Formats: sequence, C-alpha cells, structure tokens
Amino acid sequence: MNPHIFEHTFGTGHCIQYQRLPSGTCYHADTPEPVVDLLEQLRQSRRKIRLYYGDTQTGQSWHDEHDVIGWIGRSTGTIKVPLLIEPGDIGGPALLDHCIVRVDSPRQVLYQHDDFRVGTVELVRGELKRLPWEIWIDGSVHARFKAKNEARQYQDFIQGKRFALI
Repeated sequence: MNPHIFEHTFGTGHCIQYQRLPSGTCYHADTPEPVVDLLEQLRQSRRKIRLYYGDTQTGQSWHDEHDVIGWIGRSTGTIKVPLLIEPGDIGGPALLDHCIVRVDSPRQVLYQHDDFRVGTVELVRGELKRLPWEIWIDGSVHARFKAKNEARQYQDFIQGKRFALI
C-alpha cells in the first residue's frame, strides 16, 4: 500500500492530515497500517464489527457504548472517510480511525492494541434503592442499573466478553 498524505483545513481552522489510499478512502495520517488494512477489508466485506476507541499510546479503552457496532462504509465527497453504519441505516458517523484500540467480529477479536486495557471492572451493590447495582471501573462508579442481570450484561459488554448489549 502506498498512501498519498495530504492536509485539509476545515472552515473552523482545524487542520487534519489524511492518507488517501488507491481505493480513494482517506484515513487519518496517524492510523496504524494494520488498522487501515483491516478496515479496508471490512469495508469491502460489509462484515458486522464492534469498535473500541481509546488512548493509542497506552491502549486504555474509553468504554464507549454507542456508535460502536455496525459495518464499515464510506462517505461521499472529495475526502471519503470511513463510516460506521448500523444495520438498517444508510449512513453513520465518521470513524475516529486513529483512536481504535480493538476491533471485534461477533465471534473473535480481529485487531487489538498490544497494550489493550479495559481496567478493573467490578459489579457492586450500591446505596441507591432505585439503581442498586453499580459497575465500577478502576475504583470509580461508571454506570448504575435496576437489575443485577442488566449490570452483568453491561459488565461483560464493557470487558469485551459480550459483542452487543441487545
């Protein structure tokens, strides 16, 4: 692969360097080659995936819950960026492709940062009567639930043991 690097300045003054592939898809210049290669394969196959965004220096997940499951599409226009398209939709949000620390299919991990880390995820009985079940990550409350079963499913989802919450 021999990407063409270029810079684009938006109307806001924000400037981003992109790498344009021979396919025409433009990825952030800082997106690692293995991630670019995988996303291009996934874009062509329209395979359902789950993305994990995070700190690419440390591998720490950001624990995203929304806009992380779908298939890879591509925007139109002069800068064709990869999109995450949910089943049944025809468009979706642009990827933070340079912030991907893991990619899963429903059955396997397709890519993972060498130091990928979710943190210590614990299910705790909390003090709130209305939402008694809490998920703690690295010693802080991250989410609260009415039912223990919901909390367990969320815990498994955040840890990557469960592909989707639904």
